[in-house]
Amino acid sequence: MALVRNFWLNLALVFVAMRLADAINAVTGLFVVPRWLGGEALGAVAPLTQLGAVLAFPVSVLTTVFSRHLCACAAHDDEGVCAQALLRDVLAATGVCLAGALTLVSAVMPWICETLRVPHSPAGYLAVSYGLTAAFVPMTTAALQAFCKFGAMSLASVLAAPARLVAQLVLLPLLGLTGYFLGQIVPLLVTAGVAVWALRRLLGGPPATFCWHAEARPMLRYAAKVAVGVALTSCQTLLAAFLIRTRLSFGDSAGYYIVSRFAEIATYCGSTVAFVLFPFATVAYVRGKNARRLHDGAIVTIVVGGCLLALLLWLALPPFFRLIPLYAPYVPHAPLAAYLALTTTLNVACATHFTYQQARNDFRYLLYLAPCVALGSGALWLWAGGSLQRVLDVLFACAAAQALCVAAEVFLGRRALPPEEEDDAD
Repeated sequence: MALVRNFWLNLALVFVAMRLADAINAVTGLFVVPRWLGGEALGAVAPLTQLGAVLAFPVSVLTTVFSRHLCACAAHDDEGVCAQALLRDVLAATGVCLAGALTLVSAVMPWICETLRVPHSPAGYLAVSYGLTAAFVPMTTAALQAFCKFGAMSLASVLAAPARLVAQLVLLPLLGLTGYFLGQIVPLLVTAGVAVWALRRLLGGPPATFCWHAEARPMLRYAAKVAVGVALTSCQTLLAAFLIRTRLSFGDSAGYYIVSRFAEIATYCGSTVAFVLFPFATVAYVRGKNARRLHDGAIVTIVVGGCLLALLLWLALPPFFRLIPLYAPYVPHAPLAAYLALTTTLNVACATHFTYQQARNDFRYLLYLAPCVALGSGALWLWAGGSLQRVLDVLFACAAAQALCVAAEVFLGRRALPPEEEDDAD
C-alpha cells in the first residue's frame, strides 16, 4: 500500500499548488485577455496555439520517451550518471527540433495568416514559438517527474502563474495579440528556470555518456508508437479549432474561446493526475508490480470531478455572463460550456488511461483510437459546418466513443488476468 499512499500524497501536493496557479490563470484568461483582445483577435488564439502545438510534435514525442526512460533509470536505483547523460543528449536533440520547426513555419506563415484571417504580424511567429517552448519545457519538468521532485514542480507552478498575469497586464494593452503570446511564453521560461535550478547537479556534473548502442532500438520503437498516439489525439483537436475559426463567424469563434476557458477547468485535475501517475506506473511496471489501483482511482477522480464541474457550469454560467458586461455578447454561448466540459472530461479520462498504458509500454489502445479519430475527423469536416453546436455534438460523440472503447479494453483486460495480488506495496 506504500505505493498508493505515496501516489496520493504527492498528487495532493501538486494538486494544491497547481490549483493556486489555476486561480491566477483564470483571472488572466477570463478577464485580462478578453478585456484587451477584440472578438476577431480572440477567436484566433485557439487555432494559432494549436498550430504551434502541431509544429512541436517531434518534441512532444521526445518528451514522453525521455520521461519514461528517466523513470526507468530511477526505478533501477541508478546513481545519476546514466540519467545525466540522457538529460544532456535529449536537450541537445530538442534544440535541433526547435530550430527545424521555426525554419518550417517561416516558409508557410503567410498562408497560415491568410487562412486564419489574421494580419500577417509577429503574432503568428510568436504563437509558434509559444507552442514550441511549451513542448520544450516538459523536457526539464520530465526530469523532475522522473525523480519525483514534486516539490520543485509545485514551486514552478506557483511562480509561473503570477508571472503570466503581470506579463499580460503589461504587454496586452501595448501589443494586442502579439503581446498575448509574448505573455504566454513568460511563465514557461519561469518553469524551465525552476527545473534547471532543481536539476543543477545533474546538469553541472562531470561529463557522462549514455549507452545509446543498447538503448536506441527500444527507444525508437517506443517513440514510434508514442508518435502515432500523439498524432491521433492532436489531429481532431487541431481540425476542430481550424473549422471553428474558418467556417464560423467571428462571434462564434470568440464565444468558443470564452466557453472553452471555463470547460478546460476539467483538464486541471486530469493533467495533474496524469503527471503524477506516469512515473509511479512506470516504476511499478519496471519492478514487476501492479498499479491498477492507481489507474482506477485516477479515472474515477477525473470523471466525478468533471461531471460536478459540468453541473456547476450549467447552473451558474448563464446568469454569471449576464452580470458581467465583458461577457454580455457571449450569453447565448454560455450553456455550451457545460456540454464542452463533459466532452473535455471524457477526453481527459481517456488520455489518462493512454498515459498509464504508455508507462507500461502497452499500446493496444491505438487499435481503436485510430478508427475513432478517423471517423470523428471525417464527421467534423463533412457535417460540422456553420454551427458551433454541430461542432460540439461531433466532439462529444467522438469522446464518448473513445471512452466506451477504453471501458471495454479495461473490462476485457481484467477478465483475462488473475485476481490482483497485494503487489502495490514497496
